[in-house]
Amino acid sequence: MDHQHATARAAAARDRLRGLLSRHYRLENYDLFFAPSLHIARVLLSQLFLRQEQARNQTRYASQYPVSELSVLPAVPMMAGNIALVEHVDMQQGRVRSLAECQSQGVTDASESFATLLHKRLISDARLFVARLDRHAALSSDLVLIALKTCDFSTLVRSELRLFEQGLAFGSSLDQTLEMMENSDWRPFNIASVDNITLEAPVQLQSIQQHGLPFALFPMPVSLTLPDLPQDMHLLPAHHRLRLHANVRGGVNKNQNVTPILKRRLKEVLSVSLDS
Repeated sequence: MDHQHATARAAAARDRLRGLLSRHYRLENYDLFFAPSLHIARVLLSQLFLRQEQARNQTRYASQYPVSELSVLPAVPMMAGNIALVEHVDMQQGRVRSLAECQSQGVTDASESFATLLHKRLISDARLFVARLDRHAALSSDLVLIALKTCDFSTLVRSELRLFEQGLAFGSSLDQTLEMMENSDWRPFNIASVDNITLEAPVQLQSIQQHGLPFALFPMPVSLTLPDLPQDMHLLPAHHRLRLHANVRGGVNKNQNVTPILKRRLKEVLSVSLDS
């Protein structure tokens, strides 16, 4: 009885969360699903697409085989787990990939565009995307959104994904997310935007990120070491680039340019680092 109660309670929490996300983020044209992580979301979608490919092949070959043989048709050359998650925003290069490019290579990972100034473009053009809800929506770190545009996917596909979702364990993340969204201080969007930044001192730097993203990206001199960085700055060792994140909470259709703030902050951090 306790298990049944817990299952019903989790289902109610998921449905309530779907409604809130749909309203705040204008997702009325999507069917919404949840996973505890991007990895699990990828596995679920891979399994789903594998089953769909198998079904398509059965239909394709059905006319060539007697009915008794349809269950043993040649195996589809695809393995579960091989679906790629393609970042809508390339955080290493500081550029926005077109959604057509993302969708031609796999499933769009919109973790860095969902709930930002790119949100309107995302929900207009994406057929399917996944997004971490802690990145720019400022919600639970243990919850990933899977969004399928209703008109582009069959009822069968959506029903199977709903069944997969029901078998997942979410711990307290659903309730935590609902509490966050119901807090009067919570704002749904990160409305920060950053222009190109040129720094002359204490080090000459030029940002390379695409205009309007909520971060700045700088190629760094190889000789420069930055041992202690604040949480909103990350050094990318592979490319020796420094990324500064900006986060300003706000509502839909709002925009706040934080270029001067990031420039000043970068100068302060570099000055302290060089003096130490």
